[in-house]
Amino acid sequence: MTEQQRVPAFCTQCRSRCGCEVLVEDGAIVGVEPMPSHPSGKTLCPKGKAVTELVYHKDRLTQPLRRTSPKGAKVPTWEPISWDAAMSEIAGQMGRIRDAHGAEQVAFSVTTPSGTHMSDCISWVERFIRAYGSPNTIYGTEICNWHKDFAARLTYGSDIGTPDFAHTDCVLLWGHNPAATWLARSIEVQKAMRRGVKMIVVDPRPTLYAKRAECWLKVRPGTDQALALGLANLMLKSGRFDVAFVREWTNAAFLVRDDTGAYLRQSDVDPQGDPAVIMAAGSGDDSLLAFDTAGPGQWRADPAKATLMARNQVSTVAGDIPCRTALQIFAEAAAEYPPARVAEITGVPEEQLQKAAGILTDSASVAYYAWNGVGQSATASQTDRAISILYGLTGSYGRAGGNVPGGAGRFNDISGQDLLTDAQRSKALGLEARPIGPGRQGWVTASDVYDAILTHKPYPVRALISFGGNLLAAQPDPQKAKEAFNQLEFHVHTDFFLNATADYADIVLPVATSWEREGLRPGFDVSLDGLRKVQLRPAIIPPIGEARSDTDIVLDLARRLGLADVMFDCDADQGHAHILAPSGIDLEDLKANPEGVTLPVSVKLSAYLEAGFATPTKRLEIYSEQLLQHGYDPVPSLAAETLPAPTDAAYPLRLGSAKTITYCHSQGRNIASLRRLTPDPVLELSLETADAYGIALHDWVEISTKTGRFIARAKPTKELAPDAVFAQHGWAVSTHDDSPNPDGDRLATNFNQAISTEHRDPISGSIALRCSWCEIRKA
Repeated sequence: MTEQQRVPAFCTQCRSRCGCEVLVEDGAIVGVEPMPSHPSGKTLCPKGKAVTELVYHKDRLTQPLRRTSPKGAKVPTWEPISWDAAMSEIAGQMGRIRDAHGAEQVAFSVTTPSGTHMSDCISWVERFIRAYGSPNTIYGTEICNWHKDFAARLTYGSDIGTPDFAHTDCVLLWGHNPAATWLARSIEVQKAMRRGVKMIVVDPRPTLYAKRAECWLKVRPGTDQALALGLANLMLKSGRFDVAFVREWTNAAFLVRDDTGAYLRQSDVDPQGDPAVIMAAGSGDDSLLAFDTAGPGQWRADPAKATLMARNQVSTVAGDIPCRTALQIFAEAAAEYPPARVAEITGVPEEQLQKAAGILTDSASVAYYAWNGVGQSATASQTDRAISILYGLTGSYGRAGGNVPGGAGRFNDISGQDLLTDAQRSKALGLEARPIGPGRQGWVTASDVYDAILTHKPYPVRALISFGGNLLAAQPDPQKAKEAFNQLEFHVHTDFFLNATADYADIVLPVATSWEREGLRPGFDVSLDGLRKVQLRPAIIPPIGEARSDTDIVLDLARRLGLADVMFDCDADQGHAHILAPSGIDLEDLKANPEGVTLPVSVKLSAYLEAGFATPTKRLEIYSEQLLQHGYDPVPSLAAETLPAPTDAAYPLRLGSAKTITYCHSQGRNIASLRRLTPDPVLELSLETADAYGIALHDWVEISTKTGRFIARAKPTKELAPDAVFAQHGWAVSTHDDSPNPDGDRLATNFNQAISTEHRDPISGSIALRCSWCEIRKA
């Protein structure tokens, strides 16, 4: 036996990307341990500790497979084929469809980089897809990261940034439970708590941090937008917000024409005026102030003279026009949500609303994070807008102790956004209905792809190339998915294991885990300090069997399809060197230092002081003319709650979903140690509800909606609202013998069987994964 080696690395099985040391003996992985010196390496979750079970699992795919049974066969059969045969057939089919019909008729599916081994291959895969010319990638972003990363840009001009928990005075967790989803982030929150900071948690469930928070806002599922507007209303009514920041660094004082909803521009009041100059409300003799949006944006007068809330009648070249300031418009929308109404809608008591608003206004800095709890609803984009504007009122964005956008160093992005032509980008499915949504990046919904396959509108999708993921388990409408998969001319699936989606493929390719290939991580966004860390994880062991990395697969296809020149000559080292070039880090230095290197520079604080905000007005946008121009409300204004009262008394309970530390999405149910921790899907329900329905701990429960049904084991839980129940998504495996699932249907436990895609967020396409009406019964 050779001496045990300890190889520095990082895990990619969830967003935490925990730094670790992999233990290797005789060329085999025997364990993994935390690496406390790493910014994200203080601990490991059960998934990270189960490395050996995953890598050496008896059911791992180890060679390419070709279908030998007809599409739709209940038990598909396969034959092994060579990589050359597989790649020749795939490239041939892709080339045929591209040349005869257009690249848009090949759709792709890519598993999330936030919670799978795709983490450090994603840029290569996306670059290949865009180089090929397809604008259609099922990415799941509309029900995952899009709102915090892209909808937030409608307000900040950037994503929500990295929360500086290390220096904040207040932590705000909104629909985000890092104890179950991001352990490294959870540790940063715990450090902040030990410093004695205030904490506000917005969550309908009694999570670890909800129970420890200074203020737990137990919001009803689907009512977050009303809550955010109500808190903003309290801050505005009291005048307790960062007035100086709001006056100078937001568009609060900019005047908006009541007749058109457009900003009042200098050219409106002066025939020789500049349309790039927006007029703001002033005071005294300076009733109109000019703001130049050129460059970083600049006031042409003292911004201290700006009036934040005003209704003015302005003399223009077209006559007198009534105008209001941007903040006036938002304040009027927020005023529709006084504490009593917010309490009625959200279930949060008035005294808790007042307490939360007081904490936000009294804290010198606030750091927040919001994720799936906000993003998985049919009004997710405007909910994110409401939260972003509320946060903007604190003045914390970009400052120490707040949320800071950007990274510590400069890196090149190789995901290839520039490779997709405007003509191809315009063909993205769903883009016409949602013109500023994920489709602009070529990210489409699974539902839109299914419809195109089945209806051939706006054009047929003939092939699907999937990189990981399990659409039948991870996306709603699995029955439509099955129909669509059976209609495809060609279907490829890459994965570690066969799964419900792979069963419909023509060719299945075996993929290497992250422990079997290199992976570059330029910055770990667990903290501002973590962003300075750059690491190249080496291949710890060779790939199992004939497995290949996702990167190697797309580089091979690129060669065969004549795309090598835009794929760095199909040389991963060239691509990595290009990513690193602006940072000054040498690739060979990273290879020689697998523990990573630390950049000598820090994230720039208050960068807006020099560059403004990357919005059309160069200011944090309370009012969005961009939204108005596309037919959306320029300020979030909720006429009714996201989940209106049920129209059918047969479905009286609110159904939401929640994650567990044991699993990430649809992965891991075949890992023995994880299955021992969480053997079956769970339904959390209040003690009162369990008693009313005669349901006891571990009973099997059937959950039904107008769309469908699934089963889970009951977990009566203290402090849950009686009208809300919470299940776990991602299950698509056979249950134990005592379940009411005698035919072994893998989707019987699947949450998405019950989720409708009828109602979508009009901007992003998100659906109500966290707020549907349901009924339950003991199964």
